[in-house]
Amino acid sequence: MLQAWRRYIKNKFVVAVIALVFAIALSAIISLFKAVETHSLLEQESLTPAFGLLSQEILKPLYIAETIARSSSIKTQMNSSDIDQEAIQKKLSEISQEFDMEFFVASELNRTQYNSDGSTLSLELDRVEWYFNAKNNDLEIVGMLGKRDDIRIYFDVKIYNAEGTFLGFVGVNRKLTSFMEAFDNFKKQFGYDFIFVDHNNNIVLSSDDRFNADGKRIMRLEQLAWYSAFSAQQKNNSQLKNYLVEVENEDVLIAQANLDSLNWKMFLVNPLKTRQAAATEKFIAQTIIVTIAIFTGILIVYLVIRSLQGEFARRHQNDPLTQLPNRAQLFWQYDKVAKKGKNNSIIIVDIDHFKSVNDTYGHSAGDFVLCEVAKILQQQLRDNDVVARWGGEEFVILLPAANKTITQLIAERTRAAIAKHIFEVDKKVIKITASFGNCTDNQKSSLNLIIAQADEALYKAKNGGRNKVCSANQPIHSIPAKIWPTVSAK
Repeated sequence: MLQAWRRYIKNKFVVAVIALVFAIALSAIISLFKAVETHSLLEQESLTPAFGLLSQEILKPLYIAETIARSSSIKTQMNSSDIDQEAIQKKLSEISQEFDMEFFVASELNRTQYNSDGSTLSLELDRVEWYFNAKNNDLEIVGMLGKRDDIRIYFDVKIYNAEGTFLGFVGVNRKLTSFMEAFDNFKKQFGYDFIFVDHNNNIVLSSDDRFNADGKRIMRLEQLAWYSAFSAQQKNNSQLKNYLVEVENEDVLIAQANLDSLNWKMFLVNPLKTRQAAATEKFIAQTIIVTIAIFTGILIVYLVIRSLQGEFARRHQNDPLTQLPNRAQLFWQYDKVAKKGKNNSIIIVDIDHFKSVNDTYGHSAGDFVLCEVAKILQQQLRDNDVVARWGGEEFVILLPAANKTITQLIAERTRAAIAKHIFEVDKKVIKITASFGNCTDNQKSSLNLIIAQADEALYKAKNGGRNKVCSANQPIHSIPAKIWPTVSAK
């Protein structure tokens, strides 16, 4: 018994291990198929929010400056050597209040910068480097850092008159610190940094404040550890690209985008440690789900197979000797009949003195008698009646929709057929009779209860001299003296 249990547990354990390994393998395959999709989504997740912030914090001021530069009133003022300072600064002040930014106009004709706060600045070569650097720049829009004591980012848009003569700049500037709050919120939400560099690889703006200019120095792109890990080809690539580099034993995804209007580059620095941990958690969760699904599927299949096996056995399992239905099929047949209606009857048939047949003529003769009686019982029944071998020399007949009169008639007819039949074994005739006990139920009682009542009637028939038919006298709802055990199909 102990060994059987060990084998059972071992088999179950092996099945569980195989299912678990299969679940892990399936999860790995699913993850592999999703790798390209995940990578694409990762790139999209890296760039899409950053472009939203780029549009809000950098491109918006730039577009506003471009719009002002196209204004005919501004061009008219700057095309004159006698600029109406009050009018132009009033216009700049209105725009500044509307957009909450600082604007300026730098005139080429009188070399003066007019600011939206009402101040002016003389554009002298030895004092104001930005103007002359920007003027000589081939770009129509120039972005640069200014004011060492209060670092700002300037976007300068060149203005020309109708003849194409350079008139100066319309510009907008923002304090470097004004970007940091938006950058911090962005980093908390998406978990990565971004860096803007100009055409000289000077870091103009970064979400990591360590890399921003502080009035004493301007950091260069080459000073960053992850940029040093780039190959020469990657450093020279001007197209939108994503690179995976290793920095201090950690994988970092670098996404590069170009801002052509400013001749800047934007780099998104995305440490993958958090995302890899999330991917691992997702893989584990996926494995658990797949494992549960597999075990659930196995359990469902197992239960269905067991149910079908039981159903098949109840329907088709027969007694090997007489080929009559066995107990399990009889119970299944009765369940079907009981659902349809009342007045179902049971007859128990017991071959008289069967033991003496075995003792006198041998067991082969006894088997012959059992088979012959089985044939007689089948011949005497209606089409929808069922006869089953109950065990030993006993048979049980199920009569659907049969009242007491019909039951008694069939039982008596069958008893007489057995008594008249000639049982010949080895040219010897054996006299065989049988006793019958029957019970009719009109309350859809259980089969065990009806058989118990019929068994009491059979007991009376045997005590009354055998070769008799007796009916149950007790109401069917009474508690029987004997309950037959339900036999399940194996």
